[in-house]
Parts: sequence; C-alpha cells; structure tokens
Amino acid sequence: MGMVGRLTRFKLRKTPADIGRALRFVISDAGANVPYYRTAFEGAGVVPAQVKCVEDLPRFPMTDRDRLLASGHEGHLRRGVDRQSLFKRHTSGTSGTPITVYMNRAESLFRKASLIDSFRRNARLGFPMALVDVGGDRESDSKDIVQRLGLVNVVRIVRSLPMGEQAERLRQVNPTVIEGRPSMLCVLAQELSRQGIDSVRPKLVVSFAEVLYPHVRKLLQDTFSCRVADYYNCQEVGNIAWQCPEIPDRMHVNPATVVLEVVDEQGEPAPCGKEGRVLVTNLYNTTMPFIRYEIGDRGALLESTRCSCGFVGQTMHLIGGRDEDFFVLPDDREISPRVIYAIVVHGSPLHGLGNEFYRAVRAFQIVQQERDLIVVRVVPGPAYSRGLWKNLDSNFKALHPSMRVQVVEVEDLHPGPGGKFKQVLSRVARARGTS
Repeated sequence: MGMVGRLTRFKLRKTPADIGRALRFVISDAGANVPYYRTAFEGAGVVPAQVKCVEDLPRFPMTDRDRLLASGHEGHLRRGVDRQSLFKRHTSGTSGTPITVYMNRAESLFRKASLIDSFRRNARLGFPMALVDVGGDRESDSKDIVQRLGLVNVVRIVRSLPMGEQAERLRQVNPTVIEGRPSMLCVLAQELSRQGIDSVRPKLVVSFAEVLYPHVRKLLQDTFSCRVADYYNCQEVGNIAWQCPEIPDRMHVNPATVVLEVVDEQGEPAPCGKEGRVLVTNLYNTTMPFIRYEIGDRGALLESTRCSCGFVGQTMHLIGGRDEDFFVLPDDREISPRVIYAIVVHGSPLHGLGNEFYRAVRAFQIVQQERDLIVVRVVPGPAYSRGLWKNLDSNFKALHPSMRVQVVEVEDLHPGPGGKFKQVLSRVARARGTS
C-alpha cells in the first residue's frame, strides 16, 4: 500500500479509489514523519489507520495557518528534508501572517501539471501551448522540464510594466491561455481596447484569486472572444476547483490535488447545499502536508452526481469572498460580497452594457467603513455622471434603514497585500462563531 499510495499521489485524473489511496498515504506519512500532525493526532485520540476513505476525514482534527506557524519549520515539515533544496511558494498574507509552502521537485512539477490539466477541462488545448500569466511581481521562474521540452511556454507579464508595453507584449506572444487576477485582466483588456488591438485571440482566459464579477467577465469575453473561466486556487494546494463549462455557478473540485470539506461554525460537516467554512486536504504534498486545513473561504458542497459536462466527483458553490469580506449590518446579519456587488451595479442604468460601463466607470470599489456606512470609491471614466448612483441610498436602506452611502471619486485604486484587489472590502470585524 505504501508504494501504491506514494505513486497514486501523482495521478492527474484520480478515481474515487485513487483518492482514497492517496489520502491514506498522506495521512499515514504525516502521522509518522511530521511532528505537528503526530502531536495533533495523538491529542485528538486518532491514528492514521482509522482513515479508510474520504468519509473518515472528519474524525481528524482541523488546522489553520496560525497553528502551523506556531509549530515552526521543524514542526510542520517532513523529518529529514533539506529546506534549502525545496521549492517554495508564498501566500499573500491578505488574511494574516504569510506562510511559505514547501514542496520537493516532483510535487512542484505535479502541481503545475495538474493546473494545465484543469485548463483542459474548460477548452480544447493541445501542445505546444503559450501560457501568459498577467499581473505577477516576478518576471520568470527557472524553466522546468515541461518548458524545456517545449510543451508549455510560460510568459509572465509583471504588473510593474507600463500598460502599453503589457498590451504589446501580449499581442506579440499570441497566447493559447491567459491567466491572472480579474482586476489585472480587466485593466489589460481596457488597454487593448484603447489601443484598438483586436488580434489577441486565446482559447481560454482564466481568472483566479479574486471574485470574478459579471461586468469584468463580460469585458473579458468581449475583448478576447473566448471562454472566460473562474478558477479556485490557493498556494497551499494549487488548483482547488474550476468553473463548470456547462453550469457556470458550479465549480468542480480537482480530484488530482485535494479533498474538500465544508463545515459549520462548530466544525461539524455541513449538509449538501449549506454554506460553511472550507477545509482542504492536499493529496500530493507530503513534504509540507495540509490536512483538514481551513483557508478562510466560504462555500457549499453539492451532490456528487454526474454533471452534464461529464465530470463525476465533488462539486461546490464558492460563495465568493473570504470570511472578512462579508458585510456585517447593524442588526448583526452578514451579507455576501456578491450581494453587495449586485446592489451597487444592478442599480446603475449602465448595468449589462459591457464596454459602455467602462466609458463611465474605469474602476470602483465598495468598502464598508462602519456597520452603517458604505463608501463607494470610483475612478471616473470619460462618460462618468454622478447620476449613475442615484439609487444607491435607497438600495442599501432596503437592507437596513440606518445604512448610509458615500460616493468618493478618486484618481486610482491600488491592490492590497500580495497584489490582490478586492472589489468588495469590509473594514468591520466579523465575529467568529456567527453566521
């Protein structure tokens, strides 16, 4: 079982039986070789042999970033690994202290292969392909074997490059896939439109790390004339799920990389369709395991039936926004960032008009400053009018009669830590344990 489990970790399209084998190996290895998990399992009175299948996972303790960090590098890494020889990825730290994720060479390569395979779930992609990553802060990585063999040419367009140069570089590459955060893709699409460049025709545009709101999706579809798919990724795992090509409000959990759970505020498994806290268990990384790890997102698991797109496995709704993005009203109700977005945008007379929206509003951000105060920060476009927001006050008062709204015009909006931009941002503390 040990050798079979070790090899099954690196199978891209895992069957349920494969997932069980990989899961048992990861938990067994962590219990034997990772001090943090050995101590956590002993404290919870469980042993790795109790895991026979995915349904047994809730017996084991949950963990999170703070607990892992408290154990130190020697606590949450596999015994005997040389940190200097490992591949590293860094979380953004937008919801706490950044964490460094360690992998060995095989795990790092598999992580990349699983992402490429997930792209192929949304578009007919062959090799070789050109993948353009937009909006990062590093020019390039060292080339791995996939790039050296000429299968995938990865081009990184960093956000520090002037927008005109970004657009020209994208045009020159002739990309097969374009990936990036919605805020970065949005600005680049606007620049292409401004320059009249309509020759960039990828097969797929992939958004991740931020909520992909409808007005941004429409702009990207209009600009690139291809499918725009939302992907759910995190540094601790890589690709977690991808948007279903047939049913847009569903996401299919990547069986190559992760087992996903949704739990309620007490840590108990949430029923199908019920919103809760997302936990992930990494199925391939034994160098630095993540087992029942809470990543701060909210979602809901759906029935694992065969989808019309042909996928069979875990399917979910991603609620859209981390815990801290939910707005807390004066009566303690919590409102999803997607609802807040809809209240602002659907009240605009330009809603649904695609590029016409961007002639009026280059960018905007909705910020909850206090429980009863919403500030909409707006970068005006050439067709801007303050009359766009005439319905805002009444729309928010429909949520709660004491709500106030201020519209503030600004010259620009800047990303937060890690380069992420939040269209909907709450500065009001959200109490854990309420829902």
